[in-house]
Amino acid sequence: GTVVIIGLGWWFLGSSTTNTNKNKEDIIKLLEQQGYKVKEVDFDDGIYEVEAYQHGKEFEIKLDITGKIINIKEDD
Repeated sequence: GTVVIIGLGWWFLGSSTTNTNKNKEDIIKLLEQQGYKVKEVDFDDGIYEVEAYQHGKEFEIKLDITGKIINIKEDD
């Protein structure tokens, strides 16, 4: 029984990352609410990588699948 539950857990995890379109829109809305102008959103290995502008500066922002910000780096 446990093996099946673990297997299903991984299946759900995998299926939740296959369609990122809606999630990308959510990420854009989330960052726009914080004052960013989003230029580009990429999804790779379960991480969103976003290029965005705020106050005339460019930032690279990394977020997890839930939309939690992992890292913000100012681009030169």
